[in-house]
Amino acid sequence: MRTEKIIAGSLQEAVEELKKTYGENAVVLSSRIIKKHRWGFLPFFKTTLLEITVGIPEEGDFKDMVEKEVKDLERDEKIRRSINEVAKTVRELKTEDVSDYGEGFSLRAKRVLSRMVYKGVRKEIAKRIIEEACGYDIELGMLDFKEEVRESLRNSLQKSIVLEGNSALGSSSRILVLIGPTGVGKTTTIAKLSYIFKKAGKRVGVVTLDSYRVGAVEQLRSFVNVMELPFKIAETPKDLMKSVDELSDRDLILVDTAGRSQHDRFRLNELKVFLENIKADIYLTLSANLSELVMYEAIMQFGMFPVRGLIFSKMDETSYPGNVINVAYRTKLPVLCFTTGQTVPDDIVMANYDYLTDLILEESHEFRSAGGTPQA
Repeated sequence: MRTEKIIAGSLQEAVEELKKTYGENAVVLSSRIIKKHRWGFLPFFKTTLLEITVGIPEEGDFKDMVEKEVKDLERDEKIRRSINEVAKTVRELKTEDVSDYGEGFSLRAKRVLSRMVYKGVRKEIAKRIIEEACGYDIELGMLDFKEEVRESLRNSLQKSIVLEGNSALGSSSRILVLIGPTGVGKTTTIAKLSYIFKKAGKRVGVVTLDSYRVGAVEQLRSFVNVMELPFKIAETPKDLMKSVDELSDRDLILVDTAGRSQHDRFRLNELKVFLENIKADIYLTLSANLSELVMYEAIMQFGMFPVRGLIFSKMDETSYPGNVINVAYRTKLPVLCFTTGQTVPDDIVMANYDYLTDLILEESHEFRSAGGTPQA
């Protein structure tokens, strides 16, 4: 395609000139307003004109343009079909028939069962939790919730999943270490936990081993300084031991670590050298927006550490939090806390059964304060 310029007094004039000179296949590529001297020998008396750049198709161009249009239409159609397939899948999930695994349950029990499955809880796990929440109703001739729905579900979750958010605030643990894959939010979680434990009356100290990530030390230091807590940096295992000794007057020492890929055995072994000489409660931090399979993979690979429990971050970034329930149910590892956003110190919930129940029952799983629930 070759290009030409047309200068005209108006858009209408330019269009007419375009059709007359170059035919119907010519296309406007760009236009701009220009000022031109009415008489070339005078530096004034300028007039406003329109400069149009046009493209004139040469032999073969029209065919290429048609083929491109066809390809674009085919691509758009594929995208449209993909979007429709996703929408269809979501609609099916929302209206999924629970009769195949909800037989024998009351209508309201089936509804809660269906909601759990829609939110990502595995069918077999959802069924077991609902069964535990139900008793046999003679009048209905089927299983129904023993008490009010929320209370029955809460009691069942308490028997099925271990949450230790409230008990951790009164724990005698002296060193608490967060480990986990890269990008799960360990540093901000450490800052939030520092505030929570300080508010609970504990004298807290903070140590970071994360000297790899640019800005990580300064980010955590700024949070800790605002809370007026002692802060140490440990670049070697010896530094860590020294930092722990220097913070011996603290009730609790929180240790932040650099993120390690669960596939990087060298880095994992390096971290193991740091932690093997201190007695600590180690918590594995997992992002709630990870797939369940990736969560199990991380738990297996980080199994070289004596993991005490789990922390689930980024609860605000998933609409299907059932993965969290599945992992906590199957591993039986205690859950310390959930984080629900980036704001320090507010976006954190010490794990409790009221929050987990609301996570299942409410359409929005944003945390709402429940009686006795610690909040930042």
